[in-house]
Amino acid sequence: MRQLIRERPELVFTLAFLATTIAVGAALGLPFTFPAGERAAFIGIHYLYPLLGLAIWGGVALFGQRESLTATFFVALPCYAIILLCHFNLKLWIPHINPLLWDGLYWRLDEAARPLVDTCFVLRETLAPLIPLESNFYMVGFITMFYLSFCLHALRDTHSFRTLFLAALLFQGMGAIAYVIMPALGPFVFEAGVEPMQTAAQQGMLEAYRANVAEGAAWIEANGATHLTVGVAAMPSLHTGGSFLFLLFAWRYARVLTPIYVLLFAFIAIDAVASRWHYLIDLPAGVALAWVSAWAAERLNRSADAPSTASPSLAPTVDPNANAGGQHAAFERAPRLAHLESINVRNLFTKPR
Repeated sequence: MRQLIRERPELVFTLAFLATTIAVGAALGLPFTFPAGERAAFIGIHYLYPLLGLAIWGGVALFGQRESLTATFFVALPCYAIILLCHFNLKLWIPHINPLLWDGLYWRLDEAARPLVDTCFVLRETLAPLIPLESNFYMVGFITMFYLSFCLHALRDTHSFRTLFLAALLFQGMGAIAYVIMPALGPFVFEAGVEPMQTAAQQGMLEAYRANVAEGAAWIEANGATHLTVGVAAMPSLHTGGSFLFLLFAWRYARVLTPIYVLLFAFIAIDAVASRWHYLIDLPAGVALAWVSAWAAERLNRSADAPSTASPSLAPTVDPNANAGGQHAAFERAPRLAHLESINVRNLFTKPR
C-alpha cells in the first residue's frame, strides 16, 4: 500500500474518496446520481467535460509531455471526473449529512466588518463599466485560470503539471468535506448582491435547497440528475481558493502568468463578497485550503518522482576492474545528488524553477 501511495497518490485518494462518498450515501439512504446531459454540459464549462476542452488539453499534453500522455488521459482525467462527481453529490447531500447551518454566525461576522463588505460592493460597482454586472465574469475569470493553468503547465514539464493536478484533485475532494463541517447557504439569504444574474441564480438554488430538505432522498432521486450542481455551500469559498491555487502555481512555476492572475484573483475575491455568494470568512478559509492542497501535492509528487530506495538500479555500480579512485567517485555521486535535492526542497515555493 505504501508503494502505491508513493507512486500513484491520485489513484489512492480518488478510490478512497469514492468509497467514502458511496458509504455516506448508503448509510443515509441517499442516491448517488449522475448529471443529465444539460447539467453535465454545465459542469463541463468548469471542469474539462466538453469535448472541446478535452481536445485542447489533450493537444497541449501531446505537444508538451509526450512521455506521460497515457498518464494524462488514463489517470488524470478519470480521477478528476470521479472526484468532481463525488464532490457534487456530497454537496447535494449536505442538508442530510449536517443540517446545522452557521449562517447566523457568519452574518454577524460580516456585520462586524461591514465597512469591508461595503468596500467590496463599491469596488464591484466601480468596475461595472469595464466588467458589466450581467457578465458573470466571476465564473468566466475562474474558468480562464483553470484552462490556462492546466495547458501551460502541461507545456512546461511533467512535474509541475502533475503537481498542479494533484493539488486541484485534493482541493476539490477536501473542499467537499470542508463544506460539511460548518455548512452555510450564503449571505444572499440576508441581502441581495450587486449582480442581478447571480441574485436570480441564488433564488433558484435556494428553492431547490428547500425542496431537497423537505423531501429528502425522494427529491434527490427525482431531481438529482438535473440539479446536481445546485447544492448551496458558502463555507469555504472554493472559487476564491481555486483562483489562489492557480496563482500560487503561477508564482512557483510560470511567473509570466502572475500579473494577470493577481488581477483575476482579486476580482474573484471581491465579487465573491459583492455578489453575496460568500461571507468574508469564507475567503481566507478557501485560501487556506488551497495552500494545504498545494503543500500536500508538492510532498506527494516529490515522493512519486523519487526512485525507490529498494531498487537495485540505485545502488552505485562499481566495475570490479576499476581502480580505487574510480570506485571512490562512484560512491560519492549519491550524497552529492541528495545534497542538491535537499537544496531544492528548502527552496519550495520561494523561487521559480
